Amino acid sequence: MATPPPITSPYAPDLEAVGTWLRKMIAELRFVEIVVAILSLIARMRDANTVLLTKLTHLKRKRPPSETLERLERQLALPLVDAVVSAAPTGQGDGGGAELRKKRRANHHGRTALPAHLVRVLVLNDVSAEDRVCPRCGAEMKTVGHSSCETLDVRPAEIFVTRRRDETVACPNDDMIVSAATPPQIVERGKLADTLLVEALCDKYLKHLPVERQCTEFLRSGVEIAPQTLGRGVVAAIDLLTPVARLIMERTRGPGLLANDATGIPILDPNTPMGVRSGTMWCWTNARWVSFFYSASGDSKSVRRFLGEDLARTVQCDGTSVMSFLEREGGKRPGCWAHGRRGLVEAAKLGDKIAPAGLRIIARLFAVEKASTLAGDTAVERRARRQEHSPSLLAELREWVDYYRADTPPKTPLGRAVGYLHRQWPRLILFLEDGNIELTNNRRERELRRLVLGRRNWLFAWLDVGGERTAAILTILASCIAHDVNPRPYLHLVAKLIVRGWPQARLRELLPDRILASHPHLYVGDPPALPESLDAPALGG
Repeated sequence: MATPPPITSPYAPDLEAVGTWLRKMIAELRFVEIVVAILSLIARMRDANTVLLTKLTHLKRKRPPSETLERLERQLALPLVDAVVSAAPTGQGDGGGAELRKKRRANHHGRTALPAHLVRVLVLNDVSAEDRVCPRCGAEMKTVGHSSCETLDVRPAEIFVTRRRDETVACPNDDMIVSAATPPQIVERGKLADTLLVEALCDKYLKHLPVERQCTEFLRSGVEIAPQTLGRGVVAAIDLLTPVARLIMERTRGPGLLANDATGIPILDPNTPMGVRSGTMWCWTNARWVSFFYSASGDSKSVRRFLGEDLARTVQCDGTSVMSFLEREGGKRPGCWAHGRRGLVEAAKLGDKIAPAGLRIIARLFAVEKASTLAGDTAVERRARRQEHSPSLLAELREWVDYYRADTPPKTPLGRAVGYLHRQWPRLILFLEDGNIELTNNRRERELRRLVLGRRNWLFAWLDVGGERTAAILTILASCIAHDVNPRPYLHLVAKLIVRGWPQARLRELLPDRILASHPHLYVGDPPALPESLDAPALGG
């Protein structure tokens, strides 16, 4: 018997329409059709309820959802989803896991050595006077050697007051009096020293510690600092460093492969009806340069403001329509395979039995990229590797997408996933043309985590100027980290040099890529070996 047409929608059933239909069918004595239709409606409602229950279970998970294919296939084997994947991951199982754990234990050679570049503080642990007397003969025992043991330690922060005595001199022959010049400060005649302000700045944007919470910590140490006082000092420190952020932004706009992503940032604005509106924070990368760019709205005009006149660029991004104008201007926008596979992951988590097959094909694409990374390929070598191994995988995936797109409802999870792959396909395959293009846009998402973690703690930025200041300091911090420069001592050094009158014409020497030449101690880890021919100007203490 053919499947009867649905009586009503299983998602929003119209009870009045169902009652009218039932009365009509009973009057015509069509009881068999009534039973078949009712059973069909119940089955549809059961399927819809199963999907919703699975989604609810997925959303209630306390740990972050994993998109790893191995974990996904293990999850699909659970009775809740009722989708058993026939092909198990290679090398998995109890035996393989035990063998892997045994191998890891075999490769472990005890605790790792503590960093060699750290200062060693000698602590003498002598034998007590009572124990130095021999219990057998009573003679005093002599030192024959020492054994050493190293532990990692830290000195807690110390709060103190700096008392500056400004000298005044007078001429004994006339009335001439001269006083010592007041040293420059970030906040002129402020009661908070520059070091404290830079530390507060780092704590807010590196540790995501709001200014109010820092003031609470000061109060517990017996020092009362008003949050508005500390907040104004942090703002002054950001304004002092903003010229460095502008130079980093110029480097990011320069030649090379650009990539971007965006997220929202709450803006506290008393002039809006609710007092809070949403701004947009763009993250742009170009090699090791990272720039955050704030805009009151996340439209294409904000992208144009960042790029300026040169719009015929290659910009990697996700599937947002905001960036479509670049292609009309002669540019290219490579797609993101992490977004391409994400729809299939969601479909598989909801119990779809077809999605894992597409995920396995994409996993082989990622395997090619992993092999290139492990081999240390240059951009040219990576392109050659891709040209050799990836086209056949893309052809297989394209055939798979076309096959299931033809008969999969577009609003189902699988339909949305294959629809995304179909629409973005010309952009997703651009990675074959250039070895510099990454397979995913995940790096930008990782860079944006600094902002996402911060906004959960300090909650808001004050007006658009607050968003711009947040973008400026995040630009400096992210570029420092990308260049393996320790951001905290870097900010202390650069702020001190600028306050003391560092020439604006030599501001480029303070950028993270050049400052290591004269201050190698800022490098994260052991100082790098610099070329002997490098003639770096001295930047001061």
